[in-house]
Amino acid sequence: MSASTYDEILLNKRGWISKIPENKKAVMLISGGYDSIATAARLIEDYGMELYPMYVNRDARNKEGELASIAFFTQYFQKRYGKNSFHDLFEPNISLPPAEIKERLQEYAKTHRYPMRDFLMQMFATQYAVTLDGDVRVICNGVIATDSIADIGIARLNTLAICEMTKEWDWQILSLNVDTNISDTPFSKKDEIEWAMKHSIPMEHTMTCWTPIKNNSILYHCGECYACLERQTGFKEAGYPDPTNYFTQRSSQ
Repeated sequence: MSASTYDEILLNKRGWISKIPENKKAVMLISGGYDSIATAARLIEDYGMELYPMYVNRDARNKEGELASIAFFTQYFQKRYGKNSFHDLFEPNISLPPAEIKERLQEYAKTHRYPMRDFLMQMFATQYAVTLDGDVRVICNGVIATDSIADIGIARLNTLAICEMTKEWDWQILSLNVDTNISDTPFSKKDEIEWAMKHSIPMEHTMTCWTPIKNNSILYHCGECYACLERQTGFKEAGYPDPTNYFTQRSSQ
């Protein structure tokens, strides 16, 4: 089915497709990477949202860097916007995919990603949301226009799944950067960088690298993986110097 079909179902069921909730509350799936941190800042700064950050500790290769980024920005956002705008982190330990089959999934994941991983994280975020005060029924993510899963139809389909499973029709997966019902134009890495620079967000503290390198107790972006190359391209297209600490740059000096 197309996204327009899902839109029509949601419109018929509840009279709206997607929107910033009236209570401005949401669970924010956060990884410590550029996309989720920039999206969180934008939701707070531009939309007045109150975010409950959730990091799924799935024992990723770059976990140390991700958690360091989240710790930095939790303190930074709480100081800049207040603790009610960015709450303390919820960090469930959930192996996604299961550790017992992760190695066997590697070849498949090269072209298809880990199947259903994002949807499963959204399911856990839904469970977290219902434990919070104030009718939190929105799950935010940092998907950007250049992601392989950027199709807004995925957000709509997952929204429908949650609504059907819970029998509550005010749920939504809010993908700010790709949803033109919320934001006028889709956001790419370049757009995120331009926005973050204009708003003086210290994005050099984010960790997007898939294979970070630790040397002399300092954790570097490798400078060579796909995520690092996309980050470098984004800064180049945005016309800003890249403040990221890359290991390859350091080694070549």
